[in-house]
Amino acid sequence: MNLIYDAGADAYGYGLAQYFTYAFNDWLQLGVRGEVWRDDKGFYVAQFRANNDFIHFERGDNLSPSFPVDPSNLGGGETTYFAITWGVTIKPPVPKPIAGLLIRPEFRYDRALTDRFKPFEQNTSRDQWTLGIDAVLEF
Repeated sequence: MNLIYDAGADAYGYGLAQYFTYAFNDWLQLGVRGEVWRDDKGFYVAQFRANNDFIHFERGDNLSPSFPVDPSNLGGGETTYFAITWGVTIKPPVPKPIAGLLIRPEFRYDRALTDRFKPFEQNTSRDQWTLGIDAVLEF
């Protein structure tokens, strides 16, 4: 469980995440993660339209033309978010020095549970799908 408060913005955010995993054997593990996050004032969750807009925002630079002029376009507003992620962890039987290699593909679904705001796809959708993969080398 998470709880955050920013006194300057008088904004609360809170959420909960739960993980379930099942190891089939020494090299294959399946997992699912469910999350719920509430952003009471739209203060903690933001999106940026161009790749470098967040960097420009942090620095206070002259913002690129793709940066939204209306600050309400940055986030989902007062929204409760739900996400579920399905993933696999594969630890292939490989020799040293890469014996600690983990390959982790995942598939994630996000949804805004409020009808008032559409925070995904540049404020056009309540849903978002993401496919990701990473590799970890333990040493």
